[in-house]
Amino acid sequence: MRLKIIAGNLGVVVLLGLVAYFTVTSQLRTQLSNELEADIDNQRVLFDRSFRLSALEFLDLVRDRAATRQLRDIFGGLDLDSRRTRAFEAAEATHAWFGDPARGGRGAPDIVAVVDDTGKIIARDGARNVMFGKALGGSLPALAQALKTGDPAHDVWLEDEQKKVLQTAIAPIRSETGTILGALVVGYDLSNGLASSEAKVLKRDIAFVIDGNVYSSSLDGSRSKDLKEFLFGGAKATTQSVLGGQMAASQAWRVTLGGDEYTGVTSRLPLAPSLPVGFTVLGDRTVRMQLASTANVILIMLVLGALLVIGYGFAIGTSIMRPIEEIEEGILAVINGKTDLRLETDSAELGGLAFRINQLLNVFTGTEEASEDAEGKTSVPPAASHWKDAEFADAPGAGAAAPAAGGAAAAAPAEEVIDDPALAAKLGAESEAAYNDRVYREYAAAKQALGENVSNIPQDRFAQRLKGRADALVQKHGCRMVRFQVHTQNNQVVLRPVLIR
Repeated sequence: MRLKIIAGNLGVVVLLGLVAYFTVTSQLRTQLSNELEADIDNQRVLFDRSFRLSALEFLDLVRDRAATRQLRDIFGGLDLDSRRTRAFEAAEATHAWFGDPARGGRGAPDIVAVVDDTGKIIARDGARNVMFGKALGGSLPALAQALKTGDPAHDVWLEDEQKKVLQTAIAPIRSETGTILGALVVGYDLSNGLASSEAKVLKRDIAFVIDGNVYSSSLDGSRSKDLKEFLFGGAKATTQSVLGGQMAASQAWRVTLGGDEYTGVTSRLPLAPSLPVGFTVLGDRTVRMQLASTANVILIMLVLGALLVIGYGFAIGTSIMRPIEEIEEGILAVINGKTDLRLETDSAELGGLAFRINQLLNVFTGTEEASEDAEGKTSVPPAASHWKDAEFADAPGAGAAAPAAGGAAAAAPAEEVIDDPALAAKLGAESEAAYNDRVYREYAAAKQALGENVSNIPQDRFAQRLKGRADALVQKHGCRMVRFQVHTQNNQVVLRPVLIR
């Protein structure tokens, strides 16, 4: 029973604890996931605007540099060699000028080239003869547009020589009269460094994507490779739609990179009309979901609660089972012959049960009911004065009273004690068994003769009480033995004690 109590309570605590844990964890994960996806989309918009702003600032710097006298003087050279020399020197100076921290801290560009009005390179920085005469109109359509309209342009250039994807600003070089003489082309690589610097600002990972490849990213090598397999594998159709301009941005997607789960979104890079370039903003979903581990406190409380239930269950179970076991042992003792035993318990819950069992035992053994104790919970075993028949009490003044319940006769007064040596000798010579059997038969016959029921007075109980009363009189009168004679007087059966000295 104790284990059933514990198991029931423990089952309820564990069940409710697990339901609470999984419910709270599920809600937390859902909320955190929704927050991450919303934040990723916000960061995408933020990066788009940030890139546009930096592109416009970059374009302004290139336009300002293209308007300098040094760039215009390139085309004042008398011959091609002179113009190439001036163009190289201007490209080198421009490279250093952009490298000045005052220009915004982006550092020196990856390429600075001066082209003529046909779009062919006159010179570039770093190497005087590299790329000389190369026409850029085909690989950099924005250049042809800038030479045609005279407006500066921003584009992304896939530069064949170094195999770099360059964020490029183009500004026409004009004569003092406004004639377009050529253009200044400045490009910065969309490198891992750029992606990492942008990632630090956004606190999200950034990757630049071109058709079929992740060009650069703030991710490590293995994660970048996993991202490429995802974007141009399972999500290929979506990625190509974004790069092709059919979609401004994808829906949030999930991918496992290097064993960690990420949430990301893909969008087309702004101000890059010539080359399909996109970017992705990624958030570490695994790290984000770790916030849901705060729900583990429920599991901790569940374990503590389970331990408390077990401890409390053992305590309560023991407090219930111990008195039940005592009651069981007491009943077993009564069954085995200890009929004067009455149950006692300190348990307030089981005291009433013990009292009713004692009442039942009194009925079966023919014992007069004792008054209840202070709490009304206990029926005590019979004392000398509790025997149903008043003949067993010889206190002075007992006198002839009204018959007790169950046909009890009035007690014989103390002066009716018989002190007859001859009668005492006769009774003393009788064996104990024969004496008990005879007195019980005479007593029962006398009762029945008066029409009383003796079925509630068992012989063994009668003999036990007879002996107990005799022992009390022996001590009182200082004799060797006391035996009783059955008498009928005034329609009552009395037992008169005979002193045997």
